[in-house]
Amino acid sequence: MKKIVGLTLGIACLATTLNAQASTTAELIVRGTIKPAACNLSMTGGGIINYGEIPSGQLLPTAFNPLAEKTTPLTVSCGTTPAKFGLKFIDLQAGSKVPGILNALGAGYTETHNFGLGLAAGRKTGGFAVTLKDLRASTTVLNPIMRIGSGAWQNSDGKVAQSPSQYSWRSSVTAVPAPIAQLTGTIAVRAVINKGQDLDLSRDITLDGRATLELSYI
Repeated sequence: MKKIVGLTLGIACLATTLNAQASTTAELIVRGTIKPAACNLSMTGGGIINYGEIPSGQLLPTAFNPLAEKTTPLTVSCGTTPAKFGLKFIDLQAGSKVPGILNALGAGYTETHNFGLGLAAGRKTGGFAVTLKDLRASTTVLNPIMRIGSGAWQNSDGKVAQSPSQYSWRSSVTAVPAPIAQLTGTIAVRAVINKGQDLDLSRDITLDGRATLELSYI
């Protein structure tokens, strides 16, 4: 039995040696990483919209109270590399929404456009709407487009609905995102304060609307 085992091992070793000598192929591996353009999103003044002090005596007790439009510049810079990208807006105060409050701004708004203004003493302060305006890539005028989730792109009037809606911009008549290296535009905000009777006007009330702008590559 010992001789048979020894013979078997010898054959295996010989086969291994022959295979090594007969190798006529080698593997070539090509590696690399394709990185998207590094785009930076910024808003002037840290993206803060400040309505200052609002006298409580100016608030209507039984109706919603719309405030004037305020704006802040928006910039997205991708260096010298054009890229297709879009924006999503996420309401961080969704639990403070006042249903129907944007009706005070006129037609064209739904609850998807309604961002909460926070709570004060457990009461809902109000809401605000966001609109994208004056979009440009250098001297090229851009028009807003939007889609819901992974749906088809369609033209938009710039009124911003919350995620999963995504916003981009077109430079032609076709509703497809345009590759651009730099975007400039304006974020316009219209805030609406709740009915005076639904607020505790015996104390200071802070407007505390907060939303995250999320840039993603397309």
